[in-house]
Amino acid sequence: MKVLVMNWVALSLSNLRRLNQTLWLLTAIGVIIRVTAVLALNDYHNPVTAEYGVVARNLVAGKGFVGGGWLGPEGPTALNTPIYPLFLAIWLWLGGPLPFLGVEICQAMISALLIYLTGKIASHFINPTAGLLSSLIVTFYPPLIYFCKQISPAIFTTFFTIFSFFVLLYFFKKPSRSRAVILGLIWGISCLVEPILLYALPGAALLIAISWYRGKLIKILQKLIITLLICLFVLSPWTVRNYIVFHRLVLLKTSFDLNFWLGNNPYATGFLYTASGEPMQGTLPKSMLEYLSSLNEAERYAVLRREAWQWVKSHPFQFLSLTLRRIVYLWLISPTFLITDQNIVEPAYFYVARGVIQVILLAWALAGSVLAHRKYRTFLGVSVWWLIAFTAPYAVTVAGNTRYRLPVEPILIMLSTVSLCKLTERGQKEVAG
Repeated sequence: MKVLVMNWVALSLSNLRRLNQTLWLLTAIGVIIRVTAVLALNDYHNPVTAEYGVVARNLVAGKGFVGGGWLGPEGPTALNTPIYPLFLAIWLWLGGPLPFLGVEICQAMISALLIYLTGKIASHFINPTAGLLSSLIVTFYPPLIYFCKQISPAIFTTFFTIFSFFVLLYFFKKPSRSRAVILGLIWGISCLVEPILLYALPGAALLIAISWYRGKLIKILQKLIITLLICLFVLSPWTVRNYIVFHRLVLLKTSFDLNFWLGNNPYATGFLYTASGEPMQGTLPKSMLEYLSSLNEAERYAVLRREAWQWVKSHPFQFLSLTLRRIVYLWLISPTFLITDQNIVEPAYFYVARGVIQVILLAWALAGSVLAHRKYRTFLGVSVWWLIAFTAPYAVTVAGNTRYRLPVEPILIMLSTVSLCKLTERGQKEVAG
């Protein structure tokens, strides 16, 4: 068996065309696995759709982008960026007996595309062996299979995070104005799915530019200004809409202010509930709830942000303690499912399994990072920045959902293959010997 595996790896890496064929073959296998999982898990008849489903149904009903309801009446909302609710609304508008089956199958196909994208990124930054191994792991990676059946932006945020990384690499292979425009379009669209990319992608671009084009940095930055302008152009309709309905600047989302309060108040735990399992909003006095309900969404959450900031300034050490706990919750597991069963839709073993998988992945990624420091410093630097960028907002707000880290798990997978490549090289030498 070992000889067969090593021979398959060698054949797949024999040339670029063969590698591409193998990546697409794994992608096709990934589609089959994910669609099969969607059908087997059978969670498409009446799934939990949370606030995304509320907005989607209001869109279909002709009410506009209306939802929210957190600490106030339902109304115009920017609690979430628009693309995923619009995606759900399209399927609901199309009708049919099982619209969410269509949603989940689409998510399965989008998840499968990560197999090819991850393989290409790792092939370029590390080597073809790492590309093949990354694709192989992503093909069978349980979270990227399981989340296909969840009505949440998890698969969308992961896909657009990795796709924007892929297009960034496409730009830097041959920097040009046309590629800068393409990058700007993809960046803008991706920000309307995952707002963290608004600062994560420029940071990655700057690191690559300094590493690869140190002598031509000014010319690269000039092209990236085009990218920035195109991105802002893509975002502008949504931002203008938000200004019209909220009478204040809301670039992408209102949720950061809300989450900042949820994570920083006298009862804060690092997730959405108190230590006794009570929803955090239940700790507010009745007079405050009445006042908040009289405001629009952006005004309401701005009030909460100011309350949270006052608490942080008064309790800096408690804030630091909560921040460290939130980082642990984000990258390992949140104890929410042990404290309350409210909004817990997955069985307990799901959270335990998710934690075990994450520990294994982090260990391999750490080993790969040590090796990458010697030979693949650009990729290591970009990966570390990517991880910091996706950790920061949850470290200071709330980190109660395992899907928050999913967009960067393919990055960890790619890092882990640096160490796995060493094992593959040893295996090939043993076979040859």
